[in-house]
Amino acid sequence: MRALETNAALAKRSSSGQIPGVSLTSKTTDYVFIDRQDGLKALIRDLKKVDEVPIDTEADNLHHYHTRVCLIQLRAGDNDYLVDPLSNLDLQPIWDGLRDKTLIMHGSDFDLRLLWELAEFRPAFVFDTMLAAQLVGAQRIGLSSLLDDYLDVHHPKDSQKSDWSRRPLPDKMLHYAVGDVAHLPLLKKMIEDQLRELGRLEWHRQKCDWQVEVAQTGFPRQDEYAWRIGPHNRLAPRAQATLFELWHWRESEARRMDRPPFKVMSNDYLIRLSNAVADGTIQAVFDALPKGLRRGRSKGLKEALERGAERDPKSLPRRPRNRNGRQPLNAAELQRQDGLKHCRDKAAEGLKIDPTLIATRLQLARLARNPADASEVLLPWQVGILEPSLEVFLRESAAPEAAS
Repeated sequence: MRALETNAALAKRSSSGQIPGVSLTSKTTDYVFIDRQDGLKALIRDLKKVDEVPIDTEADNLHHYHTRVCLIQLRAGDNDYLVDPLSNLDLQPIWDGLRDKTLIMHGSDFDLRLLWELAEFRPAFVFDTMLAAQLVGAQRIGLSSLLDDYLDVHHPKDSQKSDWSRRPLPDKMLHYAVGDVAHLPLLKKMIEDQLRELGRLEWHRQKCDWQVEVAQTGFPRQDEYAWRIGPHNRLAPRAQATLFELWHWRESEARRMDRPPFKVMSNDYLIRLSNAVADGTIQAVFDALPKGLRRGRSKGLKEALERGAERDPKSLPRRPRNRNGRQPLNAAELQRQDGLKHCRDKAAEGLKIDPTLIATRLQLARLARNPADASEVLLPWQVGILEPSLEVFLRESAAPEAAS
């Protein structure tokens, strides 16, 4: 296979007009901000003219307890639109206009789950530029890095973690939001060319289709075991009981304050407090807290520490072992897992991609138990790569049955 053009060479060829239908220069200062229903008309009209739509979202999960979609960025043709979903718009015309389009996204998993929970929206097709970058072996896969490497475009990340629920949004944040979609068409074109030359377009399509499918499960919900954070299983029983109480106190505080739990108290600090209670006295632990914690939330926090010191560790909810009904891998299965891992790693080295793109550790374990499950565990292109090893293991597992 001949060497691919460097990203810089591709960008140079694009700017000279040799990639038809795509312009290297994209204005990120011109956009239409929509916070009124009649403002959707121009967007819907433009959506009817295109087959591909770059799209991104901004959420407030770093600043509030419940995650909300705070901004939707779209590019239709040469026009950039910023839609404000907090302004009580009826967004159904947008979903109807997007349903049969190819959505160009970067790191689509979070956004697809957001859109599913917001409106049960499922796109027909997605082209994920981050997945594409992984499959061509890019060393840096963040959007800002790819724009820099492929297009020599500087896209600052300083607004990435801002509070997108604030209104009005400052110009700096709006320009950042436009930049998330303005260059996606050209970036998509360039990485798509690389995928095609490497013969991996079908791999990418399968990965994107799978991403759309799993997004319909939404975000994972907390269960009664959610308190088991960090190295919980290595804590002393008394520390585990304290961690249980502190975790629930933090959740209650986060809901009351409408803040993400980590902004109330970090996981690391919860663990440290839990260990301190197990090693010392409640009052000593409480007196050692930062003044801000003692002054602002002292009563509830001290009560949580006291409950943790008194709770019977045996009363804590525990995940049942092997709750899926499976036993740990036996010696033969562990050997099979090692063989599959060797095959995967060798293939990944030759393809110059991350081995986990072919199969994760959990997928390898399931295949080690039953190689016949390959079509349920892996995508077709992944099965094709591991097929030589899978066939050997299938023959080995069939041999004892034939002998009996």
